[in-house]
Amino acid sequence: MPAIRYAHVLSELGISGTAVEETEEILEQTKELKEILEHPVITKENKHDIIDRIFPEEMKNFLKVVVDNGKVDIVMEIFGAYEELEKKRAKIATAKLRYVTLPSEEQKKKMETFICKTFAADGVSWEMKEDPELLGGFILLVDGKEYDYSMAGRLNRLEQTLMRR
Repeated sequence: MPAIRYAHVLSELGISGTAVEETEEILEQTKELKEILEHPVITKENKHDIIDRIFPEEMKNFLKVVVDNGKVDIVMEIFGAYEELEKKRAKIATAKLRYVTLPSEEQKKKMETFICKTFAADGVSWEMKEDPELLGGFILLVDGKEYDYSMAGRLNRLEQTLMRR
């Protein structure tokens, strides 16, 4: 996946997370800018001038390479992959939690302890989303491993068991 390769390069260049975040913010706030950098009619020189005028110093050469290689369309994926790489380096696990009722701080702490122990992490970055379709409970996804403690999941497993008999 090209985004991951570019993210590795971005990380190896030692560019600060702040510069990456600032660049990501600029591109999110001005959609037209990304379109200009992708546009085939605009010359590379003009695109380089735009990069020189707008983006943080640390990011300029990297962005010029991205533009020259025609990868502006995946630049946000590159930034996402970069953030994941940096979290892994810092031993921070990304946990995606889908829930019906927001867990209490105590429940969240217990989940963090479990995640840190199971995935040899020093901390947890949470992505939380309310999902009433679960009927109750929650689904926790960490590092591609799913822990389904939802009522919908239990009902599905019960149905599977009954169908096999």
